[in-house]
Amino acid sequence: NSSSSNNRKRRPTTYGGSTWKDAYCALSSTMRIPETSLTSGATSGSGSGGAVFASPRRGRRSSKQKEAADYLGVWCLVNHAENCRVKTVESLYRRRGRGSVQPLIISNNVNCPSSISGSVNSYNPNKHYLEIKLCLQNTKSGYGSISIPSIRDLTVASLEEEEYFEAWGWDKWTNEYESTFEIVQSGVWGPKLLLRRQFSEEDGDDVHSLNDSHSSNILSNNKEIVLRPFETVVLSIHISCPSDMVYETDVLSTLSCIRVPVSAREGWQCTATKKASNLAVAEFLDEDLIWEYYVQLPGGCMSLIDRSQLVPM
Repeated sequence: NSSSSNNRKRRPTTYGGSTWKDAYCALSSTMRIPETSLTSGATSGSGSGGAVFASPRRGRRSSKQKEAADYLGVWCLVNHAENCRVKTVESLYRRRGRGSVQPLIISNNVNCPSSISGSVNSYNPNKHYLEIKLCLQNTKSGYGSISIPSIRDLTVASLEEEEYFEAWGWDKWTNEYESTFEIVQSGVWGPKLLLRRQFSEEDGDDVHSLNDSHSSNILSNNKEIVLRPFETVVLSIHISCPSDMVYETDVLSTLSCIRVPVSAREGWQCTATKKASNLAVAEFLDEDLIWEYYVQLPGGCMSLIDRSQLVPM
């Protein structure tokens, strides 16, 4: 198809390397978000991808001490609304049609239609929701696959929560803990796989071509995502937030980090590292940097500075 032919015309020198491996090593050293149809222009804050609001936390370990999580790049973008407001259960109801004979959602899954029901409190009408695009890439060159055992195990922490758990230990963050932000587990706002980028060798050549597959499939429970070197996925996830957060900036300025569980798979030389399961962490921008992408308008309204980012997923 046309997108495949366009991908094959790209040259690694465009991205700073004589080969694709060198190019991706150069990009991963700066932890720049991979360029895809859903993240294009993200590094400059313009284009269809929009701005990157969370990027990988710089590793504190030496190259000999690195674990699997140090090779998972994690970036967060926002699927912006035209008025820069977060979503509500009422907006979902309006979108699905007022003529539906099925009840909407009542807290704790009472009278929830199966087509949109989630886990307990996932569709609480007293909560608001923000949809983010989560980009994940295995940045390890050579051999070594990594695995995200379940996207539903990732955690999103506020500034206050990270300060507390850094001081008292993240082991206190248990399933019983009611966090400020929670991942919607299922239903129409459940995690979806939007894009998967893989590399395939062309017959008779030592040339690798890009293969981007798009979808909108909801990830099944405990669906494992395995990434070979330089492979990329873009996911859609919704996070619930307190009802007093009305605009995207209210949520983004409160978020501190997103933590993704990672396990090493085949190709790792160190047995201890291969067995390890650890966390890849991405940090959100400071509030003053967030406001570089938004502008307040008269009448209490808000807009993106670059309106070209308003591209639905």
